[in-house]
Amino acid sequence: MVALPLRLLPLSVLLATGLALPGQATPKPPTFRFAREGVLGTSAVLVVQAADKATAARAEAAAFDEIARLDQVLSTWNDKSELSQLLARGGGPASSELCIVLNAAHEWRTRSKGAYDPRVTDVIRLWQDAARTGREPEAAVLAAAVAKSQATDWTVGDNRVELPGALTLGTLAKGWILDMAARMAATTPGVVLQSLQIGGDTRFGPVESEVDLTDPRQPAANGKPLRTLQLQGMALGSSGSYARGFEVAGKHHSHIVDPRTGKPCDGVLGAYAIASDAATADVLAMVLCVLGPEAGLPLLDQVPGAAAIVVTADGKEHVSPDFEARAVPAAAAPTLAASGAEWPAGFGVQIDFEIKGPAANAGGRGRGGWKRPYVAVWVEDLTGAPARTLCLWLEDRRWLRDLRRWSRLHADLPEIERLVAQATRKAGAYTLVWDGKDDDGRQLHPGRYTVCIEVAREHGTYQLMKHDIDLVTQPQAHVFPDNEEVANGKVTFGKLAGSPGK
Repeated sequence: MVALPLRLLPLSVLLATGLALPGQATPKPPTFRFAREGVLGTSAVLVVQAADKATAARAEAAAFDEIARLDQVLSTWNDKSELSQLLARGGGPASSELCIVLNAAHEWRTRSKGAYDPRVTDVIRLWQDAARTGREPEAAVLAAAVAKSQATDWTVGDNRVELPGALTLGTLAKGWILDMAARMAATTPGVVLQSLQIGGDTRFGPVESEVDLTDPRQPAANGKPLRTLQLQGMALGSSGSYARGFEVAGKHHSHIVDPRTGKPCDGVLGAYAIASDAATADVLAMVLCVLGPEAGLPLLDQVPGAAAIVVTADGKEHVSPDFEARAVPAAAAPTLAASGAEWPAGFGVQIDFEIKGPAANAGGRGRGGWKRPYVAVWVEDLTGAPARTLCLWLEDRRWLRDLRRWSRLHADLPEIERLVAQATRKAGAYTLVWDGKDDDGRQLHPGRYTVCIEVAREHGTYQLMKHDIDLVTQPQAHVFPDNEEVANGKVTFGKLAGSPGK
């Protein structure tokens, strides 16, 4: 049996490039960030340090070329991939990469006592059908599908595989590809890897980085993070039901299915796992969703350096002993004089909107392809003065002026941009919340305010959307009209999710 992929990627490989010799004072090279869509069915972001953009671009090409190459080996969505072709034939000669991942899958199935099992494919299809028909699978049908999946097995030997049944390597394959691509970036001459993220999973290089974990109980894009971690030379995997799942007859079910029972793992909202490589971190995060914290967290004892946090459906946090040591202490709330404002208890503002993607975006396929837009969302008071910035998503600060109104209003507050700026976001739906406090943390008076959404996109259009809302005592909702960049915009005043009395 071939060893897990983490042993193919010693940390020394990632540390091998770009470090100064003892006694030398080398200035920190600039940081370059590359974002791409449609990578393994999601978005990806590579961050590296290099002397110039051309050198950084070589690391980008190496990493994403490796992802594309390995996707052609391990994908089950592409019927022309090596794995899909072998599944259609029932087996045959196989590449070393496929053999490595299949062997690792065997090891994880055994280690997790079946909580990770690639043979669950047909069971998942039953739940996909249930989402379309609105009827949950009958217990007997689920039991039969589970029994059928467990009646077959795959074998690996001498670069040949036998694949008698359906399977998907899913989480393990994604993490392994992430590891391989990170290695390609890290070994590019003149480059130091900071991080490579695909979806919610990240491989970190030797540059210490902070990462916010989305709280699955309150997943607003500007919500308070579950934790902020400081990581280097490690990997972070995430899994959970809060963002994805099956909607069946008005009930949300997790997209993660227990291979042993065929039932969705609705008892866990989300799990984050830290490990020395992405393949291990990804599998651990998923297995924690299947096993739950009581049975799952002891599994970490078998994985040196692993740590995790699990949030269950009842809202409770379950943390492994070493996890908090990697968390950045939360900043103390500022001590500020009260404004005398009295908001309705638990009330706040929620802003929902969708960034249109390339297929739906007018002019989206111009020179250079679809570009992620710069987005600012903020609140103004009756005088038009800024009250609170809720998000500022941009890639290159040189073009901040393209967000014309936001940059003009905040021209005399140079620090605000540094404090609130975050990376641009891919196409999709987002939620922001406002608790009625200003940028300094003071509670504002109830009254009339204006919610603003400003969007600027290269090869696209400029949009400024504004809507007045009376923040007094009565719940209310207002809709923004769709435009070329944004759809389904809505601003709501009322009880915020998770607030007292909800």
